[in-house]
Amino acid sequence: MAISKRSWISPAGEKRSAWEVSYCDQQGKRRRKQFARKKDADAWLVNARSQVADGIHTPESQSITVADAAELWLRSCARGRDGRDPVEPHTLRSYDSHVRLHIEPLMGTEKLGKLTTPRVAAFRDALIDTRSRAMSKKILTSFKAIITEAQARGLVAQNVAKAVSVSMASRHKKDVIIPSKDDIRTILEETDRLQRSSNIQIAKSWNRYHALLMTAAFTGLRASELRGLYWEHINLKDGTVSILQRADELGIIGSVKSSAGKRRISIPSALVGVLRQWKLKCPPGELVFPNWQGNVETHGNIINRCWNTICRKCKLVTPQSSHLAEHEREPIYNFHMLRHFHASMLIASSATSKEVQVEMGHSSIQVTFDTYGHLFPDDEASRARRAEQMASEIL
Repeated sequence: MAISKRSWISPAGEKRSAWEVSYCDQQGKRRRKQFARKKDADAWLVNARSQVADGIHTPESQSITVADAAELWLRSCARGRDGRDPVEPHTLRSYDSHVRLHIEPLMGTEKLGKLTTPRVAAFRDALIDTRSRAMSKKILTSFKAIITEAQARGLVAQNVAKAVSVSMASRHKKDVIIPSKDDIRTILEETDRLQRSSNIQIAKSWNRYHALLMTAAFTGLRASELRGLYWEHINLKDGTVSILQRADELGIIGSVKSSAGKRRISIPSALVGVLRQWKLKCPPGELVFPNWQGNVETHGNIINRCWNTICRKCKLVTPQSSHLAEHEREPIYNFHMLRHFHASMLIASSATSKEVQVEMGHSSIQVTFDTYGHLFPDDEASRARRAEQMASEIL
C-alpha cells in the first residue's frame, strides 16, 4: 500500500493534481483511490489497511447503494430467504413500506462500502427524532436485514449496523389495552340478541359472529387461527380446541408460524353449547367460521362487518368520535384485544406464566412477560410466607 501524488492536464488545459492510494484488497486485486488532500489519503489508508487485514474491506467502486441492496432483500423475502418459506404478504408490505417511506429517503443513495457504524447510528437517531420509538426499531431491524443479505451475497464485507440498536426499555413500552369483563359481557349479550332477531338475514349473520367472538374471547386464538380452524380440530365431547394451522392474508391454509403455536385449549361448556348450535347452521365444509360460500373468511370482513359493527352498537367507541354517525365511529378496542382479554383472565385465575405462554402460543416466556408482565400479581405477603416456610424446612 502506498500513497503518491499524480498530476495531469485537464481537457481545458488546466493543471490538476491529486493524492492516489494504491493498494491490494483481501483478494489480492490492485485498487486505487484518489483524494484532494494528503491527510485524507493518509487517514483512509490507515483504515483500509486494518479492514484488509481483517478481511472486511469493500472497495467503493464495487459497492452498490442501500436502495439497490434493499431491492435485493425485498425480492429475497418474497422468494424465501436462506431456503425458508416466503414471508407473509402483509409482512412483505410492511418491509416494503420501511424501505420506500423511511430507508430510501434517508439512506438510499449511500454506498454500502462507505457505510460506517457512526453513520448508521446517525440514521437511527434521525429515525427516533422523527418517528415513534417502536417504528424506529422496526425500520432499523429491516435495515440490518438488508445489510445482512448484502453481506451473504458478497456485496459488502461486514455489517456495520449490527451494533446499532433502539432501546425499548419498559418506560418506552405501552401496556396493552384490555377490555373489561363488563365490556365483553355487553358484546356477547348484544350478539346473542342479534342472532335471535326476527330478521332472518340479521339472525343468520350473527349466529356466526356470536360463535366467532365467543370463541375468540374464551380461547385467545389469533384472527388467522380462527379463520383457519377446522371442525375436526374441535372436540365438543371433551371440550378442547387444537390449534394446528392458520389462514394467511390470501386465505391459504398453512401450519402455524412456530412449534409453540401448536397447542390444545380447554373451553367452557357454554362455548361448547354455542359451537354445537353453530355447527348445525354452518355452511358445509371443514372450516368452523367460513364465509357463506364455505371458503376462508377475509380478515377485513371479520373486522368491518363483525367487530367494528358490534363495538359501535355497544357504544364502545372513542369519545372523540361519539358525535359522528354510527358507521363512522372509531371502536375503543381492536379485534386483537380479545386475545389480550383471554390472557388477562388466565392470569386473574392464578395461571402460572408458563401456562399463559403455552395457552397463548408464545414462542418464549420473554414474549409473555413483555406483553403481560404487568398483569401478574406481586404479592409481598406471599413471598414473605414462602421465605419463612423454606427456612422452617431447613432449620
